[in-house]
Amino acid sequence: MGSAEEKALKQAMASLGEESCISIIVISYNEENNIKDCLDSLTALDYPPQKFEILLVDSSTDSTPRIASAYPRVRIIRAEKGYSQQRNVGLKAASFEIVAFTDADCIVPRDWLRVINRSFRDEKIAGIGGNAFPPPGSSRFEIWVSCVGHPSGGAIGFDANVRRSEKGVEFVAGCNSAFRKEALLEIGGFDPSFYDGGEDVDLSGRMRKKGYFLDYIPELTVYHKSRKNLWSYLKWNVGVGVTKFNLNKPTLIKIILHPSFPLWSLLFLMAMILTVKTLSLFLVILISTWLLTFFLLLFATKPYPLLLKRRKKIGASLLSVLTVIPFLIYLRQISINVGQLKKWIELRGKKTDCLQ
Repeated sequence: MGSAEEKALKQAMASLGEESCISIIVISYNEENNIKDCLDSLTALDYPPQKFEILLVDSSTDSTPRIASAYPRVRIIRAEKGYSQQRNVGLKAASFEIVAFTDADCIVPRDWLRVINRSFRDEKIAGIGGNAFPPPGSSRFEIWVSCVGHPSGGAIGFDANVRRSEKGVEFVAGCNSAFRKEALLEIGGFDPSFYDGGEDVDLSGRMRKKGYFLDYIPELTVYHKSRKNLWSYLKWNVGVGVTKFNLNKPTLIKIILHPSFPLWSLLFLMAMILTVKTLSLFLVILISTWLLTFFLLLFATKPYPLLLKRRKKIGASLLSVLTVIPFLIYLRQISINVGQLKKWIELRGKKTDCLQ
């Protein structure tokens, strides 16, 4: 072997040594429509193959595991359904010192692991999170949904939800995150009681209480598929409501008295029908309601002003930002309230069963 070849080999070996070993954990439940795109992106990552592994922790009843079995690089692990349960199974099975999480309906860019690797060169960092933008080619409705700001900031960006400081960020979103494995094990992993959502926020809070540093890395990006129609959007936000109940445990009175409780919207609509006799009065009330909503979003929230600033880059028209997005936000809040009520009823039913 010539000196030039030896030099090239040494440089390649030195470069190889700079990469940390990373375990990628994907949890899935009936993701037959999404898993191929996810695994295609993971197996095409620009990272030394021997330096990362892909674990699919699956609890599906559809063809998800059959589709995944076509990928020799993917280790499929069957597990009980549940966000925390599946993440903990993946954590226990992970071989490497850094564990990265994404969801089965996400697509990762080729440099995803390289961004993670660079970030963990800072020894004070125990966990990181990033953005979850809608994929290129998303439909108009999918872009509108992502403009609501979820998950992980949606089309607006995760900085709409978190603020970086000397103490790091308060939480990282599970769909695009990475941690030092020893830190997760030290706090006991994910709390099994968060089987239907909220496990990432809970984990972040417990890590911070232990003194671990979490950071937001703007260039750490995944493409998270948005909901394709109104029904799936509403259904998803009911699930978000369940997550919020898990985290905050609101009382029934608090759920009912919240402005987003469906009864109040229904009463408002009935009052409009019974009292408004002219079209002009109806339009005045409608415009007044919209103006109130707009100013509340503009001055009482962080994401909406950022959406107005970034709408051109996102590809959302001013008209949609002023009309469609506020309406979707309203529907989101209604659905979240329904999800909280659903979870309260579920827990109440379990308590009644225990007493019988």
